[in-house]
Amino acid sequence: MNLRTPVGTLPSKSWRTRKCALLLFATIVSVAWSGCATRRLKVDFTGFERAYAETSNQEMLLNLARLENRDPTYFFKIGQITSAYKMNVSLAGNAGYTLQSTNVNIGSPAGNGTPGAIYENDPIFTFIPVNDEVNAQLLLKPVPAETFYFLYEQGWRVDQLVRVMVDRLELTRYDAEAKTCTVETIRNTPPTAYLNADGTPDTQYRRDPAALSSYTTFLRINAVVYWLQKHGFLLLRGTNTFVPYALDPNSGVDDSTPANAPKAADYINAAGKNNGIWQRDPTTKKWLLGEKVFSPVFTLYPLASDGVKFGPNVKSVEAQMLADPEMAELRQGPALHQVLQALAAGFTIEGSANQQDACTSGATASGVSAHLVMRSLIGLMAAAAQEQVPFDALAQANPAIPNSPYLTAKQIEELGTPPTFNSAVPAIERLPLLRLTGELDEQAHPIVQLGYRGKVYRIADEKSLLGSENRYWNRDVFRLVNQLSSQVTVDISKFPLTEILQ
Repeated sequence: MNLRTPVGTLPSKSWRTRKCALLLFATIVSVAWSGCATRRLKVDFTGFERAYAETSNQEMLLNLARLENRDPTYFFKIGQITSAYKMNVSLAGNAGYTLQSTNVNIGSPAGNGTPGAIYENDPIFTFIPVNDEVNAQLLLKPVPAETFYFLYEQGWRVDQLVRVMVDRLELTRYDAEAKTCTVETIRNTPPTAYLNADGTPDTQYRRDPAALSSYTTFLRINAVVYWLQKHGFLLLRGTNTFVPYALDPNSGVDDSTPANAPKAADYINAAGKNNGIWQRDPTTKKWLLGEKVFSPVFTLYPLASDGVKFGPNVKSVEAQMLADPEMAELRQGPALHQVLQALAAGFTIEGSANQQDACTSGATASGVSAHLVMRSLIGLMAAAAQEQVPFDALAQANPAIPNSPYLTAKQIEELGTPPTFNSAVPAIERLPLLRLTGELDEQAHPIVQLGYRGKVYRIADEKSLLGSENRYWNRDVFRLVNQLSSQVTVDISKFPLTEILQ
């Protein structure tokens, strides 16, 4: 029997096994590397997102620190983030079979393989300095009333929105008998009269009666509207009001003849320019060119009938608020009653678009109308950064609040001894808009912290506020300022390459 293997027979089983093992190894490496790439992508995505959040918080806090020191602010935006991944798996090898005789079955197979893997990540970050004319205007223009409306509808605390976004409250009083009109301005700014030139509290308690009375009234009003919001008694409704471009309603187009009425082409031309529209005034019977303006208005709820029509039940709301121990500071003085009366008639966030309202426009039965004047983005950032020091000095001085010049002699007599600042302002509003500095042992872990001009600035909430409604006040206000700053957006396509840093 011939036991020899014919020429051309495949190599030995051991060689085939080794070859298969190398191929299997290469396959396993490829699959494993593919899984690593997926995990790498997840890690990089999370890392970029965390780095973006941290740098954005640091930029905002740094600008607040600059404003606290009256230094200029600077804004950088991150544009596109491009990350190019390169992944390659290879296996280089060679094999041989050495014959030891003329018999092909007697030989020594030999071979080796060298696996290789390459991973490369080339991220490209685009930084854009925000210093163009459009963004400068967004920084300086008042925050739109629509922004206030949308944030309120999302559930933000109304007192935080007012204290951050509102510069002042203007009350217009019309006396029908005397035919006079007066405007009282209630400012959202703590008086600096209780600070020395070096920023330390003034132990002599220098007086600034007008500023002190105005700011205290503003805080008391904030406490009222927040209580109303918390208990479901405050509604915010938006309406579109036609506002003519001309200040004089008699300057419109007379429609005594049909030929004078606006034509279809006039409507189209008006719509193409700032969304203008034509509307006929039923009083003057003239056509006026103007635009629809969104106007948010606060009103009171629930409603009650007086036998003729439905209206806010002011007496019921006032009785419930005065029975609340947290609002005990509002029991003295007419502020609560006046605020509720103004809300019952409708409390606009902004005045008319042309700011040319008549003195009696919107006046209530008591002869008082009110609206809020909004801050600009840079204005609200400066207010948040600069309020802590004068507020703390005011709370430490705790001066007596002078009577408002708009009170009658009977009201002043009923008030008796004027209350002090801490006894006139409810605790819910007795804290600065934003606390940037302070002792570390009095605060929780900060979400962001940095040093500037030898001081440590941080965003953290005081441990003493834990368990109260203000336990997250600092975090919430900082988050609100961050959201408002997002309106200063950047369109990267409008920036020349010379202004983009890569």
